[in-house]
Order: sequence, then structure tokens, then C-alpha cells
Amino acid sequence: MKGFLASPFLKTGKLLLTIGIISSLTACDMLGLGEDKPQQAKQKRMPQVSVLTVQETTVPKMFSMTGRAEAYAVAEIRPQVEGIITKRLFKEGSLVKKGDILYQLDDASYQALYENAKAAIARSKALLTNAQIKVKRNERLVKINAVSEQVLDDAKASLREAKANLEANQAALKTASINLERTQIKAPISGQIGRSTVTKGALVTTNQANILATIQQLDPIYVDFSVPSNYAMTLRKAMTTKENQKLAQHEPHILFEDGTEYEHTGKIQLSEFEVNRSTDSIILRTEFPNPDAMLLPGMFLHGSIIIDYQKNVFLIPSLALQRDAVGNAFVMTLNSEGIVTVNPVKEKGLYEDKWIITQGLKAGDKVITKGLQYIRPGVKAAIIGAPASKQKATSNAKEGQ
Repeated sequence: MKGFLASPFLKTGKLLLTIGIISSLTACDMLGLGEDKPQQAKQKRMPQVSVLTVQETTVPKMFSMTGRAEAYAVAEIRPQVEGIITKRLFKEGSLVKKGDILYQLDDASYQALYENAKAAIARSKALLTNAQIKVKRNERLVKINAVSEQVLDDAKASLREAKANLEANQAALKTASINLERTQIKAPISGQIGRSTVTKGALVTTNQANILATIQQLDPIYVDFSVPSNYAMTLRKAMTTKENQKLAQHEPHILFEDGTEYEHTGKIQLSEFEVNRSTDSIILRTEFPNPDAMLLPGMFLHGSIIIDYQKNVFLIPSLALQRDAVGNAFVMTLNSEGIVTVNPVKEKGLYEDKWIITQGLKAGDKVITKGLQYIRPGVKAAIIGAPASKQKATSNAKEGQ
């Protein structure tokens, strides 16, 4: 019974002890005995930032342009003789080589003409041989006055006619051979072949208007860029100035819509000599390797080309540059004491995804790139990822003061 009655009192005692401890700690705080906690909280509230230590560098001066890809060579396939298609010997969309047979026409009639021309040549050769014999015989007979001069002249005329007849038949054989060969419609160039507009059994005619298929050579490939006339003059001067002769070797680059850069660089082929009156631009034709057919005819592309170089400049991330109410550019830096300062700067546009700074910075400056929303000029900030030993040493120095 005593143990049973004592347990509620024990619980009540523990509760009173806990309340007493909490009240004591609260009183200590009110008396100023817990001064370390506000200092620690203050240190924890110090803004954390990321910085970039800038160094002088050289960047190319580039101008951007847009253009479209064009096939290096285009061949429209048309028949050169009339006939019915008996075979189609290529796969649509495949790569064909120069000389590959694309279509086979019915060649029976052309084969017959060829054989007939061969027979005509054999006949002509026989007639020529006979005419030569007659001329020789009549020449001997004329010497002994066995025949008249007229007979000899007639024999020589027959010889000349036989020779001409042989030459005509040889030309006919050549024509028949060409037409027979043209029943095999071959690829005139190597490249990518498109869809076929005809099928087996179709009748085609000589040099018809409708094309059978189209072959486009895609490696290499042309890209025709539209360049404003003022940039074109700048580029022309840069490529012809003696001190910038190496600029002629700089190659254009291509950027896709997703921002990735084409792995191959091109070379300038030519620029038009006439400015388009409606767009005030010229066409700059460039040539790019295209082994994997990544570039296709008609594709809209963004390009850039180097015209000069900027020396002794700084590159900073795009988010690090800020502007005041009137549009003046500035950056926030961290000095040697860890204090945030404002540096007015002058920028000269973007290079890739970074701002080009020409004035306002010097080598070794620590430009704040992250945590800008947590700072203001004159406050102290800590660098994210800085060694803990340094921060601790700084804290101890403050406590000693």
C-alpha cells in the first residue's frame, strides 16, 4: 500500500525538478550569463558567398551571323533514252557512289540496234576491201593501156565511198553503244539519294521534265551566311591587313539551336561582290566537313567568325554583373578583410556565356558570383568552402580584442 501510494508523489517531484531547471536557465540568460550564444548566432548569420579570382586574358572579337546549309553538289536524275523501267537498284535515302546503277531500262531494242550496227560495219569493211582490190588492178591495167583512165577513176571513187560508208557505220555503232549503255541509268555523283518518283514498269522518255530521283553531295557541305555589309567590310579589312594576315586562317563556327557547338570548323570559300539592296547584306559562303550528315540542306544555322582579338580583359559570369538605376554596370567584390565593396566596371558584350570587362577590375580581385541577394556594401561575408581553420583563427582574434 505504501509503495502504491508513493508513486504519484514521485512523479510530481520529478516534474517540479524539471520546471526548476528550466526556470534557472531562463534566469541566467536574463542576467547575462549566456553571452556566448548571441555571438555564435551572429557568426552563423554571416552571409556566405562564392567568389571568382579574376585574371587578365585574351578573347577573340567575334560577330554572329545566320545562314542555311546548301548541298555541295546536286544531281537531278533524268533518263537519256526512252524505255520501260525493269529494275530499281537503290534504296531510297541511302548513300550511292558515282557510277552506281540506279535504274535498268528494257534494253532489247537498243541491243538489236547495236548488233545491226556491228553487222553494217562488217559489210562496209568487206566492200572497202573489194574497192581497194579494184583500184590496184585497174592501176596495173592502165599502165598497159588495157583499160581507160575513166575505169580507174570510177574504181577510186568507189573506194572513197566505201571508206565513207565504213566511217558512217562506225559512228552508228558508237551511237548504238551509247544508247545501249544509257539503258542503265547511273549516278553521276556520289551522295545521298532521295525518294524515287517512279516505280518498276513506268515508261520514261528522253530528257523528260519530271526527275526520277535527286542525289545531293553532303560531305563537305556549304553554309551560306547572311552578313551585314558593315561587318563584311570589317572582315575583309581584317583578312587583308598585313599585321592580321593570320586572321584569314581563322575558321567560322556553327552553333545549333540548343546552344551546342558543331564539332567541325569551316573555311571561307567566297563572298558575293554585290550587296542585297533590301537586306543590306552579302552572302558569305563557307564550307564545312559533314562526315556524319549532321548538317542537312535547308537547315537554319547560327554561326560566328573571328575578326580580331581583345587583350588584357577579364571574364566574369553573367550573373555577377549588375546594373544601377541608370544602367551603369558594377560588380560586388570581397576585399582582403572580407568586406563587400562595389566596383563600377565597363563591359564589352558577351563571350560565350561570360561578360567581357575592360575597366574596373585588376588581376587578383575576388568577384562575388553567388550569394549576391544576401549581401550589401560594407558588410562582412564568408567565402563558401573556405578552410575552417582560417575562419576559427579570425574568430579567436576578435575574441582576444
